Amino acid sequence: MWIRNARILTFDDTNRVIDDGAVRVDDAVFGWVGPANQAAIPPGEKVLEARGKLLMPALINCHTHLYSTLARGIELRGKPPKNFPEILRKLWWRLDRALNSDDVYYSALVGLIDCAKAGLGTLVDHHSSPNACRGSLDRVAQAFEEVGLRGCLCYETTDRNGAANAKAGLSENMRFLERLRRQPHPLLQASFGLHASFTLQERTLERCVEAARGLDAGFHIHVAEDRCDVVDARRRFGRTPVKRLSERDVLGERSLAAHCVHVNAADIALLARRQVNVVHNPQSNCNNAVGAAKLLEMVKAGVLVGLGSDGYTPRLWEEFKTAFHVQKLRRGDPRVAYAEAYAVAFLNNRQIVKKIWGLDLGRIAAGASADFILVDYYPPTPIHAGNLFGHLLFGIAHAPVDTLMVNGKIVVQDKTCVNVDEAAVAERARAQARALWQRF
Repeated sequence: MWIRNARILTFDDTNRVIDDGAVRVDDAVFGWVGPANQAAIPPGEKVLEARGKLLMPALINCHTHLYSTLARGIELRGKPPKNFPEILRKLWWRLDRALNSDDVYYSALVGLIDCAKAGLGTLVDHHSSPNACRGSLDRVAQAFEEVGLRGCLCYETTDRNGAANAKAGLSENMRFLERLRRQPHPLLQASFGLHASFTLQERTLERCVEAARGLDAGFHIHVAEDRCDVVDARRRFGRTPVKRLSERDVLGERSLAAHCVHVNAADIALLARRQVNVVHNPQSNCNNAVGAAKLLEMVKAGVLVGLGSDGYTPRLWEEFKTAFHVQKLRRGDPRVAYAEAYAVAFLNNRQIVKKIWGLDLGRIAAGASADFILVDYYPPTPIHAGNLFGHLLFGIAHAPVDTLMVNGKIVVQDKTCVNVDEAAVAERARAQARALWQRF
């Protein structure tokens, strides 16, 4: 299959912009990329005419929570939460305990439809449903397969609901990791999920580390999102969460450490030395008033920092913009954060998924996975590698996504998901949400 007459943002090693380009898709990878006038398209070959639309890599979200989707519009009675622990207790920990298996499936399905239409091809999800734990990752995986997106999944192991529930979370991670080891899937990968230092006892951590080592899996965990995590680790263990988790072999080169808002200089140096993959979630951090991550300092120290939404939005574009603006406010300097915001959104996420799962995503180049979007963006000013940031921030971020291809297959066309009935899914999800809210 060929895609012709597209303006291509390659995000390759030279960051080429091809004003009138073409790409050939060979099964699930790009076979050729270049100027349209050099494309040798055989007679009868299937051709998708881009009609001048912008073609660029599909986006990657390195930390999200699809289980939160059916909370949209939910009512919280009583006094509003005044801090992060109260937000967890009054909303998210009540919600995840109320989820049943069908809630898990429809939360994922609705969330993935929204994400696909926003140009996301790959999501790294962190799931929790304590009273519907066993098999829950299969229901999330089912939604990924039906929509046609890539998913890197895990279950949130925690001691906050008791020892039996912690054991069930550990088992669900092991079961799903073993499933994918026996039957590899082109769209699915897995990590070993943990909640956070402040809800994990030593014995549970030891068991998880032992299990993950046997399955050759990295961890996906929240780290120092709020000060409460730091206070707890210092009180119980006399060290920061980063130091505790590093000493327990939870944090390493195949681990995802979400947030890392409340980290000090020693923590940052340790994250860099251990080659930990940090995921910045700026909009969620703002919404929960937990603080602003030290993005500039982490990048300067050599920490690989990617970008996620923490379930706050399906639009990674908004996270990119917020990451950029928040760092300017932190420093009080309008000159900063250009390189860092660009890197976390468009370069580092792809490095993270390649480093952990071996996926070659996030670039339009021969041999890379055929994951791309066509965007209704027709630049009103010159566009080239040197001024791409301005077009991304002020133009492309606002433009509609017309087409999404993942793994060589069309997922969105003419702004509509082709594999699912969006209206029917929404109607069924409303019924699920109504019952869920009653239980909540």
